[in-house]
Formats: sequence, C-alpha cells, structure tokens
Amino acid sequence: MDQNSLLYDERFLETYAGSIINDPPTAIVELVANTWDAYSTEVKITWPDLKEAHVFEIEDNGHGMTRDEFQHIWRTFAYNRIAHGGQKVSPPAGIQGGPRQVFGKNGKGRFASFCFASEYLISSKKKGQEFVCRVRRTDSDPLVLEEVSFTPEGVQGHGTKIVGQGVPRAIRLTEDKAREIIGSRFLANPAFKVSINGRPITFSDIPDLISESKIEVEGLGIVEILHIDSKKSDKSTRQHGIAWWVQSRAVGNCKWSGSDYERVLDGRTSEAKRFTFIVKADFLNEKDAILEDWSGFKDDNDAWKVTRAVVQGRIRQIIHAIGQDERERTKSAVIERHGNSINRLSPVSKERVSRFIDEIVEKCPTFGEAEVSQLTGILTKLEQSQTQYGLLELLHNCEPTDYDKLHEILSQWTIGMAKVVLDEIQTRLKLINELRMKTKKVGIDEVHELQPLFERGLWMFGPQFESIEYTSNVGMTKVIQRLFKVPEGKGSRNRPDFVALPDGNVAFYGRPAFDEDFEQDGIDHVVIVDLKTTGLPLGSAEKEQVWRYVKELRARGALKPYAKVNGFVLGDRIEQGETEPTTQGDNVKIVPMLYSTILARAEKRLLDLHERVKDAPFLVEQREELSRFLELVPVQQAAMI
Repeated sequence: MDQNSLLYDERFLETYAGSIINDPPTAIVELVANTWDAYSTEVKITWPDLKEAHVFEIEDNGHGMTRDEFQHIWRTFAYNRIAHGGQKVSPPAGIQGGPRQVFGKNGKGRFASFCFASEYLISSKKKGQEFVCRVRRTDSDPLVLEEVSFTPEGVQGHGTKIVGQGVPRAIRLTEDKAREIIGSRFLANPAFKVSINGRPITFSDIPDLISESKIEVEGLGIVEILHIDSKKSDKSTRQHGIAWWVQSRAVGNCKWSGSDYERVLDGRTSEAKRFTFIVKADFLNEKDAILEDWSGFKDDNDAWKVTRAVVQGRIRQIIHAIGQDERERTKSAVIERHGNSINRLSPVSKERVSRFIDEIVEKCPTFGEAEVSQLTGILTKLEQSQTQYGLLELLHNCEPTDYDKLHEILSQWTIGMAKVVLDEIQTRLKLINELRMKTKKVGIDEVHELQPLFERGLWMFGPQFESIEYTSNVGMTKVIQRLFKVPEGKGSRNRPDFVALPDGNVAFYGRPAFDEDFEQDGIDHVVIVDLKTTGLPLGSAEKEQVWRYVKELRARGALKPYAKVNGFVLGDRIEQGETEPTTQGDNVKIVPMLYSTILARAEKRLLDLHERVKDAPFLVEQREELSRFLELVPVQQAAMI
C-alpha cells in the first residue's frame, strides 16, 4: 500500500482552519497578529477592491524567514509557535525595544491569506537571503508550495510580504470596518503602527469603541485612561488588558496582570477578552518608576504603587458602570424566576433574600444570570428549611477536597437516597461502638444493657439474618414460661421473647413459616442468642443448654422438626477445645462465640468503616456518653467506730 502521501478532501482546509479562512475579520486579525509575533514595527496593508482591481497585500518589517524556516513552518500542520520560538520574541537587528509576548500558538494563521485570494505570493528577507514562493491549494492538496525565486545572499533588510494572486474573493468587510477591528486590538502599543491603503490606523478609526477619562493621582499628576471596547469577546486575553504608556512609549506589554485579576476583574470573563485600557501616566518617568529596559515598573517604587492602585480602582468603576444595565436585567430575571418561592417566605426572610440578590449582583459582576439564579434558589431553600444556615457553617468548615467529594456524591446520589444509606450505616456503627464499650464492663446488666442491642444486631451473625421477618412471636410466651419454669418470664409484641437466667439471659428470634395457602404455619427459623455473664467460660454445658431449649420447644409443639435453628452462646471466654460449633441433625447448629469475635465480624461486614470513621462526630459524642456510663459510682464508706 502507498504510504508516501495522504489524501485530502476539498473541504479539509475549511474544516481545519475554520473561521480563519472563512471570516474576514478573523483572518485580518490573524495576519496582523503574525506581523506582531515577527516583531514588526510597521505593517502596510492594501485592502482589496474588485472595482479598482486592488488585490490584498500585507507587508511588515519584522524578522522575516529564511527559505528553510519558511518550508518547515508552512509545511508543518499545527505548527507549535510557542514550542519552537518561545512565548516572547526579541526585536530584529536595527529595531529597539524589549521582548514581546507573542499571540500565535496553533500554526493556523498562515492560512488566513486564502480568505482574500485563491492563492498568494509570499516573499521574505532574512540573514541576507530572499525567497519568493507561490502558495495555492487544489481539491486534493490543501497546500501547494512553488518556489518562484531565491537569492541566497547579499540582500539587505528583513521582513515579509504577502500579495494576493489568482481569483480574488469577494468580501463584505469594508476598509473602514477593517480599520476599526484592527484598531480595537492593536493600538495599545504606540511602537506598532498599522496602515491601510497608506493611511495609518489611529484612535479616530474607532470613535464608537473608545471612551476617555482623566483622574488625578494626588501629589503626582493627571492620568489619562482610554477605554477600548471591541464589543466582541475574543478567544483569549492576548490582545486585551491594561497598556501603560509613559511619554508615548509602552512600558511592558498590554495584558491583565496578577494584581489586575485581584482588583479589577477575572481574566476568564468575557469582559477581559474584549476590553483594552490605555493608561497614559507621563509623570512616572520623572519618579524613576520604570525599569531600564522599559519592560515594566519597579515594584518597590512608591509612585508606581500609588498610581497603579488609583488606576485599577478607576478601571473597576468603568467596568462596573458599563454593566449596570445588564445587572438590572439580571436582577429582574432572577426575581421573576424565584418570585413564587420568595413570596412564601416571612417578611424578614423575604427582605434578606432581596438584599442578597442586590449585593451579589453588585459585588460580583462576573456572575451571570444562571449563577445568581442558582445562589438565589439555594438561599431561598435555606430560609425555608428548619436548620436554615447551619448547612453553610458545615460547608465553611470543609476542606477544599471535601467539596470535590461532595460534588461527586451529589452527582450520583439524591439527598434522600444518601440519607437512607448513611442513616443505616450510622445506626450500625453506633451499635458496634456501644457494644464494644459495654462488653468491657464487669457485671454488666445483660438483660437491660446488652440484650436490647443484640435485638437490633442480628445482622452481625451473618447475611442470612438480615431479614426483617425475625420478630417476636407472641404465641411463644407461655411456652417460654413453662420451658424455663419462670412464671414471670416475659414475651413482648414489640421485641423478641427473652427471659433472664441466673448466669445470663436467652432470647428467641423467630421467622414464621407459611403453608401452600400462604397462611402462617408455625415457625420456619429460630435464632437463639444466649448471652452469658463475663467471667463464665463457654463449654459443652452451655452448648448443651441451648440444645435442651430446642428439644423442649419441639416437645411442646412450638417448633416443628423441619424448622431450622441457629444457636449462639456468647461470652468473654471459651473453654479450651470447645471453640467448634455443635450440630444436631441437619437443622440445628450451636456456635460458641466471644463478644470480641462477633464485634470483629460486624466491623468486617461494614468494611472496617468503624476504624476508618472512628472520629466521626456522632461516634465521638457517643463515646463520651458511654464513658460516663462506665464510670464507677463513688461509694461513701461508713465511718469506722
């Protein structure tokens, strides 16, 4: 297969370069930006006119290109200007000035000439060389280079010239509009002069886009501020920002500095990508505020620090005044959207929400209608909630990474769903926490302190005991009374049947059985939990005791032979050799188990969450309460006679 060439559809270049070759305003800005990146100081443009037979031309006195540089740059799609030439460019020989911040970075600007003609001649001079090349495209090749001439040495000067050839393209962009577009973006540096048809572009070419104001810096002088609004946001801020002029010379580059972001506006906003401010402060030269190479100001200079703060304040006022109508529209739209909810609030809450809307719109001009509407909706719901602003306090105490985790949770769970899951986890963690502490107490009241906890903790014994069907069976009450020979033994409709014994207590948890007609027919499964007092070793006698309960339940008809029985005997120690479960037939299994073992199993079933979230507020609070419970009550001894 032929791997030496690629195939291109005739629409490739339009798709690849987009508006650069289809939109004349974008194309002319790209071409002028290329001359800036070449560090030209003069750019001469001939605007195309079909009636006058004028073809498009653009010529600059920048660095220019050698033939090899041209071939590499023009033949490389997606040429990375920053990677090959850096973010700044120094002046060519014979031109004075500090380094410039370049605009280009994606290597597409060279296609802009196709917007004005079907092909073009490009000539460039650099290092004594000069070449002339014809650039065109065909239906199958987006870029064809044909060398016309080449002079390898002896040529004076530097710069590049592009002349439209072939079939001129009809464009609807007038010369006056082109002057306005270029002026709104490239007048910030007085050392960069652009002319069209022999007439320089000046501030008079953008009368509808520029405004002027003056402000006095106390003790220093008058500052003149020119505000240029291009009306349309560009893709970046590279052609916008604050340009400082001192005695008709630019100091540094036109840009938004770090302090401008903090004191004026966020560089990501649409305003930052369409506004340019030219600040003329001639007195700063007298105050020795400028670096020797004019690349910027001296940070420790008092005159510069005072002037910068005053100018930034004034620029912020200008931007704020421009957006006043937009803010009023935003207020009205937000209030209209949330009107019904706001009207249901109390008068005090209604006033608070209204005042919030006014303040957020005025103090955060970068917020759009969508952001203000979202904040208003949140505030309204907080006013309606019972806890009100307690949520904000919790969010305030969160770490930044917690916000990311909360966002992830809320993007996948509803609040209601998350609460159901977290409530269940919290209940189980608190149960483990309480059991762990209470089983450490010698002489604990098993009936009142432990049995109610195990009543809620059958899930600790295994997943097969998760079912909510394990409930008290009222019909077993009399059986239990006769079984244990304890007339006062009790069963309850609200909790599983259990009875106190001399060495502990035993509880029965039953799951009903159903016949073919779905009628209840006895008990299908019984869980017997025998809690022993601390200090009593578990052995064969304790396991045998549970088996006797099963036999008597069967004998009295409370338990059918096919009913499954799981017995658990719990204590704080097990006799040597008695750790294995005892089975009686296929349906009865009796397991001796330490309190520590059942709690360890419970923690494993919760994926060891107890250890990982042991400092959770609800667990810390519970431990404090339990520690008071475990404290011994002081006993006053009788006085000795």
